[in-house]
Amino acid sequence: PTWSDLRNVCLEGESGLLSILRRYGMMQTYNRSLGSVTLNNGTLIQGYTADKPDRLRGPQHHGAWVDELAAWRYPDAMDQLKLGLRLGDLPRVVATTTPRPIPRIKSLLADEGTTITRGSTFDNRENLAESAVRDLERLYGGSRLGRQELYGEVLDEALGALWTHKIFDENRVGEI
Repeated sequence: PTWSDLRNVCLEGESGLLSILRRYGMMQTYNRSLGSVTLNNGTLIQGYTADKPDRLRGPQHHGAWVDELAAWRYPDAMDQLKLGLRLGDLPRVVATTTPRPIPRIKSLLADEGTTITRGSTFDNRENLAESAVRDLERLYGGSRLGRQELYGEVLDEALGALWTHKIFDENRVGEI
């Protein structure tokens, strides 16, 4: 969502792109002030943030990774990114996010061109402090927030609601 997220998490974070590229000896240069990485094969990875959607107007891309899409302040940022996603044989986007029940996430999940891969916090258990895993399970295990944040479920029904979207959808009638 922001420049600090891009730099501190996605690029320079413990499991960020730079640590992976360095581990495999793929990185040639990194320009911290521009948020750009050049790979040994000449590929340029250019970082952008979602907090300035107009910055995405113009640049062209073969692919994109968007992180925490559900937290983006401006829905227009994804639209601007897609306008520049036009190079190569199969330009695509990889989106990693907590699946909050907001329109842009629901739309993405409903798109027939979307491939969904789900994972839980606990799939990454070996890379997390055991005390943190215990605390997360204790605090959020079995809760709605835990289902969303820890298990990656989209929860769009209010707990205990008398009328659900499913009930409405199953009982729709044509125009009267």
